[in-house]
Amino acid sequence: WDSAVTAFSDRLKIQEATRDTDAKSQVNVADALFDLGTALVKALDTQRSMQLFTDALHEYQRHLDNPNDVKIAKCHSCIGEIYEKTNDLLKAVNALEKATGIYEYHVGTDPPEKEIRASKKIDAYSGQAETLFRLATAKDRLGEEVTALKQYRRAMRLYKSLFGRDNLHVAKILNRLANMKGRAGSVDKAMVLFDESLRIRMLHLGNNHEDVAETLFGMGIVFEKRRDYGAAMKAYSDCLRIRSSKFGSDSMEVAQVVVNIGVVRGNKGDFSGALKSWNKALSIYRKHGLGDDDALVATVLGHQRLANQLKKRGRNKN
Repeated sequence: WDSAVTAFSDRLKIQEATRDTDAKSQVNVADALFDLGTALVKALDTQRSMQLFTDALHEYQRHLDNPNDVKIAKCHSCIGEIYEKTNDLLKAVNALEKATGIYEYHVGTDPPEKEIRASKKIDAYSGQAETLFRLATAKDRLGEEVTALKQYRRAMRLYKSLFGRDNLHVAKILNRLANMKGRAGSVDKAMVLFDESLRIRMLHLGNNHEDVAETLFGMGIVFEKRRDYGAAMKAYSDCLRIRSSKFGSDSMEVAQVVVNIGVVRGNKGDFSGALKSWNKALSIYRKHGLGDDDALVATVLGHQRLANQLKKRGRNKN
């Protein structure tokens, strides 16, 4: 994304250098601010992108005739996404609900599918779907699961109407819904959702994409809860292969899988294998500067203590 950031930065400089006092010129500057902010989000520079989105919002509010313009909704939605990513969840919800309100001004709350497909307001519908997804994510993290489920389903309905049932937006929502069902103990429903998410993702992305790995990881957790440890190990092993290739063998993404592989081995009574997995995970955590007071490290250390106790108990019985 470095080349995109450079290109949008150059465009912003041009727009600011040729800025006039008329509203159209000011809006053009706001467009450039917004586009650069979007590129910086992709480049993981949330601090600068937040400032750019905020500046763009102020320019739009000052110079657009309609206070419910879709461009204002886009700014609120992107600001809300950054708040969610930086764990300021209440501010995220506030910004995302502002965006949702503007989008509903344009497209309504739950329009019929035929109306969505025939409409020329594709930008507003897709923006609303994206905002509802972000709002559902924030609500889920706040523990408001009922509201989160409702917003995920609204977003999925819009995406299906806009792009068909087998699009990647739908797969992403199915994956989130599966995680929620799994946490609630509805493992059979979770697996159905994971299966459908995996089918769509493999259809579009192939077998070696990080999104496929994400779904495989979730499936591994559900298989664990079912005590189907063979299937869990297969899902985790496939996930590990993809993540090792995409992120490197010493990445945090790999450590997450290795920890769970250790749990599966421990549940099967292979305490030596489990300890080997957890030692590898700890080694990765140490390389990333995590100490014993970190929650991830503390969890693995707790697993190790329990496995050593069970291993010792087994020797004593023998």
